[in-house]
Amino acid sequence: MANTDAPFGFRPSGKVGGNPDNGALSEYAIKSDYAVAMFQGDLVKFSAGHIQISAAGDAGLMVFNGLKYDDSSTNKPTFKNFFDGTALGVQGEVFVYDDPYQVYEAQSDSAEASTQAHVGTFADHIKTHSGDTTTGISGDEIDLPSSASATLTGVKVLGHAQTPDNAIGTNAVLRCFIADAVHIN
Repeated sequence: MANTDAPFGFRPSGKVGGNPDNGALSEYAIKSDYAVAMFQGDLVKFSAGHIQISAAGDAGLMVFNGLKYDDSSTNKPTFKNFFDGTALGVQGEVFVYDDPYQVYEAQSDSAEASTQAHVGTFADHIKTHSGDTTTGISGDEIDLPSSASATLTGVKVLGHAQTPDNAIGTNAVLRCFIADAVHIN
């Protein structure tokens, strides 16, 4: 059965080596004038001490999980699982997964069919789909290399996720960890 093309970004699913996963998040600043959307599961990075969306090939990666800011109309703290790209006008805080041993599940894109030979190799991430402004979920995917000798380093593929209806091939859900994690580089 063919896999459905329904990316969901990078979703935490355990730890390398079977260590306990406590789901801990770290909190970092977002600039008050930052105006690029970020969705739950997007890969992000630091830029001048603030969090911003990352591009393919970037190092120092983390996974965006949500946002907190003081709403200027209600003067109350507001929490969202995505940032719509409208500048906040106030300093905000984002919540990210930044543990370098966190394991994630993410869908591979349709450009390269996943095979068992991809396990243990490196890949990049790609933004072929927009994030969903209704659910707040990312459109990021794993961009598998066409060759095991490719020099990509964004994520390391650990295997195929053991979930119902997940088949080896295009749009497969893969287990991975971030090889270019923020606290390693």
